[in-house]
Formats: sequence, structure tokens, C-alpha cells
Amino acid sequence: MKVSDVLAHIDTFAPFELAEEWDNPGLMVGSYDADVKRVGVCLDAVSDAVIEADRQGCNVLVCHHPLIFRPLRRVADDSEQGRTIIEAVKRGVNVIAAHTNWDKAQGGVNDILAGLAGLRDVEPLGTFGVCGLLPKTMAVKNFAENVKSSWGLSRLDVYTKYILEHVLRVAICGGSGAEFWKAAKSWGADLYITADMKYHEVIDAERSGMMIALADHGEMERASIPKLSRKVSECEVETVIIDVKALPPILRV
Repeated sequence: MKVSDVLAHIDTFAPFELAEEWDNPGLMVGSYDADVKRVGVCLDAVSDAVIEADRQGCNVLVCHHPLIFRPLRRVADDSEQGRTIIEAVKRGVNVIAAHTNWDKAQGGVNDILAGLAGLRDVEPLGTFGVCGLLPKTMAVKNFAENVKSSWGLSRLDVYTKYILEHVLRVAICGGSGAEFWKAAKSWGADLYITADMKYHEVIDAERSGMMIALADHGEMERASIPKLSRKVSECEVETVIIDVKALPPILRV
């Protein structure tokens, strides 16, 4: 099996044509003709992930977040991006990204999050995200606790005036979904869950009458990595999850 075969397989369940124009999925570093030994799957292609993939006998690393977004002017070891590229080349690790194509794919990031949250009748929320119904109305506090547990989050910040407020209609966008809160509002969401919303965006959304819940970007999307690994393995290649976090744990004081 070649690296090109892994790419072709990813295209069957997370078509690259789904990716946003600004995105850069596909082969980041390496050779399409390289023979595949073992595949590591991770959230972020950082240098530690490349080193760990190599240690575990992987010469292919499939990550969610692209290693390269914009044209590079230089590759040097004074940046994490440069160090990662250097390590990948030095160790012969071919780096592949499946980003917004995996976000938007049927059964991808947002569908996984919705399923873990217990939503039913799930449908797309515009071009990104999903929306759906809970089996029954729940207190927002109880629902938030369930989401925090099922997604493996260290925290979930819910902005609501009333802790006993109830929710039935929920919208979700994995990762940076600030721009889609108005779509969630138009759909009639009681609660919108995403990451990376700015202070004034949260104010606008909450004042419009919709509750907002914010998770850590990486933690939120990490919930999709086990399934991504399983989907990659379906092309009859051995996969292993490379559990390296780009950021250290948060010190809460």
C-alpha cells in the first residue's frame, strides 16, 4: 500500500472536495509513492506527534489540523511548524491532514459530537455544524454535565441567566464556530455549543435569547480521533492513535 492509497481511502469517507477554499487538507509532507508501514492518527501534527509516531513504527501520520495552511517562506527549527516538518522529513514520516472535509463529512466530527451528546433527528447547520433534538427536555446544567463527560472535556462554560433553564433544540459546531451562532439562532436552537467565540460575540448571542456553551477547541475535536483512526484502518492498514496534545493541561487558579 502506498501513501496515495491512504489518501484515496480518506477521500471515500471524508471527500477532499468538501474542504473549505481556505483549507489545506491532503499530503503535507512526504511522498505519494512511499510504502505504508503503519499509520498514526492524531489531532495536531506537532513535532512530538511525529517523533512518537516514528517511535511506534508509523511512517504515516494522519492529523486533523493541517501542518501547513499558508505558503511557507522558510523551514527552520525556530518555529514549531518548522521543527515538525524537519522531524517528519528526517524520520521519513509522511504527514496527511483531513480537516474541514472531516468536519463536514457524514459521520465526521460534528456528527460524532451530536451522537455523543444524545441528539436525534440531526441535520446540517448551514455549511458547518449540525443541529438536532434531545429525546426529552433537560435542564441545561444536566445536559452540559453529560456533554462534558461524553466528549471528555476538562470544562464546558455555559452562558445562561438561569441554571435551571431547559433545553431541547441543540446546535453544535466542532472547533471555531463563532460565525455560525446566528444560523443556530435562526434554526431555533436553545443552546449552541462551539469553541473560540469572542467576548462580544457571546454577549450578542446570549442577549438574543440563546444560551452559549464554549468548550476547548482541541478537546472538543479530539473526541472524533478514535473514529477517524477506525475509518483509516478500513483500508486494511494498521493504525494507532498518537495521543500527544499540542498544549499542556490548563492550570486553573
